[in-house]
Amino acid sequence: MNIFSIIPPTTQRDDLKSVIGNEVSENRSPTLRAKLIKVNKTTCTFEVVKSPYRCGDESRIGERYKVPISWSWNAFFF
Repeated sequence: MNIFSIIPPTTQRDDLKSVIGNEVSENRSPTLRAKLIKVNKTTCTFEVVKSPYRCGDESRIGERYKVPISWSWNAFFF
């Protein structure tokens, strides 16, 4: 028996999977706001959403883009 059979390791991917569908302030979004759509192996897919602050390029709402998992994790949990 080892420690991993008692307590499963928590990873950034597991953390991010628990917040799929949530919006977050995201610096790479044209509106500075995005919704997490999918967690891939090394990246996450976000969708641009309308900002409550009326900033940025609102014509790009609905577009999707990818960022590295570590950046996504920082947006939600750091």
